[in-house]
Amino acid sequence: MSDLPFIAYMTAFQVSVKHTADCEPCLNMEPCPTGDPLHNDFAAKQAVWTSEQRVQAANERRRAKRRADSRARIARHTAWQLVTYGRWEGGRPLATATDVVRNADLMYGGHLKGESITTTEAAAALAAILKTA
Repeated sequence: MSDLPFIAYMTAFQVSVKHTADCEPCLNMEPCPTGDPLHNDFAAKQAVWTSEQRVQAANERRRAKRRADSRARIARHTAWQLVTYGRWEGGRPLATATDVVRNADLMYGGHLKGESITTTEAAAALAAILKTA
């Protein structure tokens, strides 16, 4: 995002405040032929900037959800690999959350870009796989 909408919004705010400080009708919330256009310009630019902020926040929430979903899929796939093809003892797989983290790094290190699966994510994935097994 460009800073131009914010700069325009702040400039309009400063102009509006400066005018209001020296204008008796504006101080009393009365109509002012000079101040009304300034205040309307400020309100319009504030609305544009606020709208952009809402859109950016919504986009960031969607990106965060996609990242979390992707990480969960990676953790579940890794846990599935360990449970399906890993060692078992006494009818139970020996895979641990630490194993899931280590193998996820080996299998998906390039995709994860240095942000390893956490042990919490790994434990949840392992629990989900063991629940379905």
